[in-house]
Amino acid sequence: MSDYWTAIDTLHQVAGELGLAKPATITGLQDIQSVQLLALLNSAGNELLMYYTWSQFRKEWAFETVPNVGSYTVPADWLYFLDQTQWDRTNRWPLLGPKSAQEWAWLKGSLVAALPRQRFRVVGDQFLIWPTPVGTTAPFTFAMEYMSRNWVIDSTGQPASMIYKDGDIIQYNPWLMIKFVKMKFYELKGFQTDAVQGDFLRVFNSLTGQDTGAAILSLTPG
Repeated sequence: MSDYWTAIDTLHQVAGELGLAKPATITGLQDIQSVQLLALLNSAGNELLMYYTWSQFRKEWAFETVPNVGSYTVPADWLYFLDQTQWDRTNRWPLLGPKSAQEWAWLKGSLVAALPRQRFRVVGDQFLIWPTPVGTTAPFTFAMEYMSRNWVIDSTGQPASMIYKDGDIIQYNPWLMIKFVKMKFYELKGFQTDAVQGDFLRVFNSLTGQDTGAAILSLTPG
């Protein structure tokens, strides 16, 4: 998307709106104020991932089960999965879960009919399925959507979760980032935040409302 800004351009706009000196470069920052602004920029980018499921960070993970293996490592950029997107595409039905620790212990320790549906839970970086497919069971293809933790494209073109260089590209609407960093700066300094918080919320609400559109309303929904 051509409307994404580099880290240094974003930082310059933030500093300009706050009436502060614009840092010449992100690399090797010396003054405390510029260091704080960069830290707030990184904090804002990671926090925004928790507030909304931005479409640009949604990904699909699909894998094929291996006989006698019940644990699979999630993708390296995994942040969290999107509820009710977990499907067994081989049998064309949803996976059952996520199961709580108590439900998982019950499944593993009690006498319960295992088939035909698969259950799941995520523990750490492992996606667990139960029952474990045995050697005589045909492989299943499981798929789901998840949120990526990488909101930056670094200066070499690789995805990343933190800003380190001037040319790193921030994959958020630039005005959302600018308003959020300004609000966080005001909070950090102990200033009155009503006005800057209002600016941020207006942009945030506008963008989340436009991000994926709205479903057509129906009197006879499926």
